[in-house]
Order: sequence, then structure tokens, then C-alpha cells
Amino acid sequence: MESGDHDARHSDGDDGNGRDFGFTFDCSIAEVGGAASFIEPDFSTMSASSIGDATSMSSNSNWSGNRNDSASLSDSVRTFPEEFGRTYHAYRAGSYVFPNDTPEQERLELQGECIKRLLDDRLYLAPLSTSRPPRAILDVATGVGDWVIQMGDLFPESMVIGTDLSPIQPAEVPPNVHFYVEDSTDLWDFSQQFDYIHTRATSGSWAAFETQIAEQAFAALEPGGWFESQEVDCNVYCDDGTLDPNGPIAAWSNDLIAASEKLNRPAILGATLKEVFERVGFVDVQQRIFKMPIGGWAKDTRLKEIGYMWGVNVLEGLAGFSYQLFNKAFERTSAQIEVSLIDVRQDLTNPRIHCYMPAFVVWGRKPHPDEV
Repeated sequence: MESGDHDARHSDGDDGNGRDFGFTFDCSIAEVGGAASFIEPDFSTMSASSIGDATSMSSNSNWSGNRNDSASLSDSVRTFPEEFGRTYHAYRAGSYVFPNDTPEQERLELQGECIKRLLDDRLYLAPLSTSRPPRAILDVATGVGDWVIQMGDLFPESMVIGTDLSPIQPAEVPPNVHFYVEDSTDLWDFSQQFDYIHTRATSGSWAAFETQIAEQAFAALEPGGWFESQEVDCNVYCDDGTLDPNGPIAAWSNDLIAASEKLNRPAILGATLKEVFERVGFVDVQQRIFKMPIGGWAKDTRLKEIGYMWGVNVLEGLAGFSYQLFNKAFERTSAQIEVSLIDVRQDLTNPRIHCYMPAFVVWGRKPHPDEV
């Protein structure tokens, strides 16, 4: 199929399952606003797998409010409950349905690298100044803390803080980096404000992102400060008809969305971000939407590499994404869930299926008082 013959209905926010999210994709950060949003497949790789093998801020304690740093936590927070052969958060157990064990930590690192590469190796798109760096940076739901550590290296004069439900971040970090264990849906109590607040890949974490996170970020920012969210939604798209809308991948994606809605932890977050930012009161709100290929089927060398990595990320995370959600929402047993994932795994490694997920980056500025 030539690149001009693709089914265009999936290029404008229609995921092929009757859900029209009303957005237009950018193909890459270098082509923002361009018309070339179709990813041309590499037909020379059709016989191979499209994925391949998975290879205390003690000197600034006035920032911490009433929270304890991750080095001084009680054993109860570190005693992770086990289910389905995976471990999960102990603090506020059950509030987050995805695992926190070593395989998941490795997957989170890979996921972060994929998103970074999709953004041309940029950690953020908000207009931060390196000559006048942000004084204080906050990463909400930091996971393994890789983004925080990289930002700490990039902005050595800035204080960079990450918060998460689990103390799974490295012990050795740059001197300007610190992590806290907390539930970010609770009232934030930092004693001073931030210049930049960030979230990444938090879909399925919040009952109400707008009130629990965006409004609190707005309140916690200095006037003129920026809030940025980077999300990859789990609805799966295809531009050339190679993905069966009734097949295993689409069925799994639909189940994931339905289960997360039933448990009041919506998996579709990226498509809502721009409107949320604007409702909360941010100004100069910008949005960029990209295609995250699943598998190395793209002809473009850069997208092929990103697709290989994202394919491994999805494949490695498949069970962890599914077990708690499908068990709690649909009362499926682990055996039933695992059987249902067999065909999903097979199709995820099929180079003839050219599918992708939408990736959203939205950022906005807290206005100064005289702008309101």
C-alpha cells in the first residue's frame, strides 16, 4: 500500500472504534504543524517480529512541608503486598492498580526513554530557560525517578522533587534531587511554590485529574510558572487497515478503557488535557500530539527504533496493565486473563500490523495577577 492510500479517518482522532477525540496528529517534533502525519511502513521487515527481544534534600528541608523523605520511611511502606505473582504499592494499597516490582521498574525506565526520544530527546516542551533556570521543579507520580534525576543533572542549580506512592527510586541521586512518598491526590502541603510542575504517563492513576492534580498544580506554582503533562493514551490507532478493529489488540485496549472507567481511574487522559488546563486557568496553553508506533514497522529510522522500544514496553507491561484491572472490574481469574493475552502478544509482534498509540504533550502557564 502506498503512503497516499491510507485510511485517513484514523488520522484525525477517530480510533476506529467509534470514538472521535477530535484531534490531529503531529508526526514528529520536527514536523509540528506539518501535514505529513502518516507513518510509512517498512515493508522490508514484514517477515520478522516488529518488536524483537526485550533487552533528602536536607539542606532545603523547608520545602518538604510535613512529609518524610524516602530514606526515613517505616518498614510498612516498604513491605509490598503480592498478588498475581507481582508486588504492588503498600502505601494506600489498592489505590493504584499497577505493579511496582523490578520488572515494572525496568519497564518504567524504558517507557520514559521512549517518550523522551519521541520528543527528540527533550525532557520537556514548556519554554523553560537554561540561562534563568527554574528555582524549584516538582514531578508528580515520579515512578522510578528517572525524569527527576535527569532534570537534576540538566538544572544543577534547581531543586528537583519527585513524589510517588512507592519508595522505588535510586538511593544515589544528584545533590539537588529528593524524593518523597505520598499520595498526590491528598492536599499538597509544600511550604514554598514551584516554577515548573510535571507529570508523565499517569493515565489510570487518578479519579479526577482536574481537581486532584491540575488544580493543585495551579495553586502550587509561582505566577508565571509552567505545568506540563506528557501522556500516551491506550486507545490503539491504525491508518492503513492492517489492524482488525475486532481483533485481539483492539479488544484488549477496549477492555482496558472500560475496566479503568468502571474502577473510576480513567485510562484516557491525554485527549482531555488541553481542555482541563484551560478550565483550571492556565494561559498560553499549547498541545502537541504524536504517534507512538507499537513495533518497529515504520520506514523512518527514528520512528522504527522508537517503535521497537515502545513495542517491548507494551509487551512487557501487558500482564501488569491487565491483572488488577480485569480482575477487579470484570472478576476474571488470572488464568482467564493470561489466556486472553496470548493472542494479544502474538499480534503485538506481527510486523504486518501497523498500529500506534496517541501521545499528548500539553503545557500551560499560571498567569500573573495583573493578567487575570
